[in-house]
Amino acid sequence: MLLFSLTLIKGRVRVHLGGVYVIVLGMVKSIFMITTLGAAGVLFWYTAVLGPCDRPLAYSIGQFDTQFGVSEETFKAKIKEAETVWETTLERDIFSYEPNAKFKINLIFDERQKVTVAKQKTEFGLSAVEDVFKNLDSSFNIFKAKYEARAASYEVASASFKRRQFEYESKVNYWNSRGGAPTKEYAELQNEAKALQRESSTLNQEASALNAMSRELNALLKQRNDAAERYNKVAEDYNKKYGHGLEFDQAEYISEGGLWPIGKINVYQFGDTRDLTLALAHEFGHALSMDHVENSKSIMYYLTQSDTLGPLTPSAEDLTELRRVCRMD
Repeated sequence: MLLFSLTLIKGRVRVHLGGVYVIVLGMVKSIFMITTLGAAGVLFWYTAVLGPCDRPLAYSIGQFDTQFGVSEETFKAKIKEAETVWETTLERDIFSYEPNAKFKINLIFDERQKVTVAKQKTEFGLSAVEDVFKNLDSSFNIFKAKYEARAASYEVASASFKRRQFEYESKVNYWNSRGGAPTKEYAELQNEAKALQRESSTLNQEASALNAMSRELNALLKQRNDAAERYNKVAEDYNKKYGHGLEFDQAEYISEGGLWPIGKINVYQFGDTRDLTLALAHEFGHALSMDHVENSKSIMYYLTQSDTLGPLTPSAEDLTELRRVCRMD
C-alpha cells in the first residue's frame, strides 16, 4: 500500500511517494488529517503554518551589564515601550515577558558604548563652549546697546554745545568789531563763557567715559569672537566624527532557527533611554522578520537616527513592512 504525504506550506504542496516528506518553515498552526480508504488507500496531511505575528514571542532578560547606568527595571520598561510601538498598530500582544523564555534580550557593554560615552563627553564640551559663546554674545550686545545709547546722547549734547559756542563767538566778534561790548552785554558774554566752559568740561569727561566703554566693548567683542572661533572648531571636529549616519549596529537580532524564533537581541550602544527604545523596537522588527525600509524617518531604516525627538511612531513604510510579515493584506 502506497502512502502519499502532502504538506501544504505557504500555499505550496509537496508530494513524496513511499514515505513521509515533511518541510516546516514555521510553527505549525493546525494539522488536518483526512484519510481516504479505497483501493489505493491514500493518506493526506494538510499543514497550515503560523505567521510571526500569530502568537506572542516570549522573551526574557539575559546578560545585563551595569556599566550603562540603567537599572534592570528601567531596561524592562524600555523593552515594553518598544513592544508597544508594534503592538499598538496590530491592536494585540505580539511580545510577552516570561522569566524563563529561551529568547534572550541582552545588554552588553563593549567598545561601541565606549564610543557613545566619548561622543556624549564631546557633546558636553560642545555645549559648554556654546554656552560660553552665548553668554559673551549676550553681554556684548547688552553693553553695545548701552554704549550706543550713551554715545547718541553725547552727540546730541555736543551738537548743542557747538551751536551755543558758535553763537557766543559770533557775539564776541560782533562787539569786538565795534570797539567793545556795553557793560550789560559784556556781563552776559562773561556768564555764557563760564557756562560753556563748564559744559565743555562735562562733555570732555563724557568723551573719556565713552572711550573707556569703547575699549571695554572691543575687549568683549574679541572675547566673543574668540569664543565663536572655539565653538566653530569644536563643532567642525564633532561633525567630522559624528555628523554622518551610522550603520544600525548599536543592537542586533540573532536568529537561532526553530519553529518559532529562538534567538536573541543584543544591545551594545545607546545615548539615552530614547535611543535604547529605538534600538529595541528596530530589533523587535527584525525578530518579526521585518526588513530595512528606505525612509530615513522610519524605525526600520538601516541608519541610526538618534537625534529625532518625540515618541516613536512607525512610518508608512514601517507599517507596510509590518503588514507584509504579519500577512495583514
